[in-house]
Amino acid sequence: MSNQLSRRKFIKTAAVGAVGVVAFPQFLASCKQNKKGEGDDGLLRLGFIGLGQQSMYLLQGFIGMPDVRVVAGCDVYGIKRERFLKRVNEHYALQETEVSIETYEHYSELIARDDIDAVVIATPDHSHAFIAIEACKAKKDIYLEKPLTFTIKEGQALTKAVRDNGVILAVGSQQRSDANFQHAVKMVQDGK
Repeated sequence: MSNQLSRRKFIKTAAVGAVGVVAFPQFLASCKQNKKGEGDDGLLRLGFIGLGQQSMYLLQGFIGMPDVRVVAGCDVYGIKRERFLKRVNEHYALQETEVSIETYEHYSELIARDDIDAVVIATPDHSHAFIAIEACKAKKDIYLEKPLTFTIKEGQALTKAVRDNGVILAVGSQQRSDANFQHAVKMVQDGK
């Protein structure tokens, strides 16, 4: 059992790293094209909503990109906010990059910030749709973890919010269709 867990952890880490190499640059390029306003310094400022384990994997992929500044995080649990703050501050200290990081207990405070260009949403599944719709209304581009929504009605509402507000929406589902990932899953399921 412990071998399966360590293999799963390895596969998940490797898959997220591979997704970051392929998906994150495409998402960032779309967001940069979508940015509006004067005085653009070329940086995309990201806020993370939900700071659990999946978010930490995503943070690992986004934070190392030279055109990205992670500037905020949100979670209902203080210990997760502290872990996020520590990890982001340590990264930027090593890069000798000065960044002011804020954390919030409620997502509405984060998406209300005018200086945040895009959000990464990695919250519990049932909250994806309503948080993403609120982010759309705040004109934030969105990287949303799967599942996109739970119901057709939620999907339709999110589609409308994306279109009405002219934002970019990317869904983190790349690993499910990747042949290497499917092969790795089969190996784990077969006990190899």
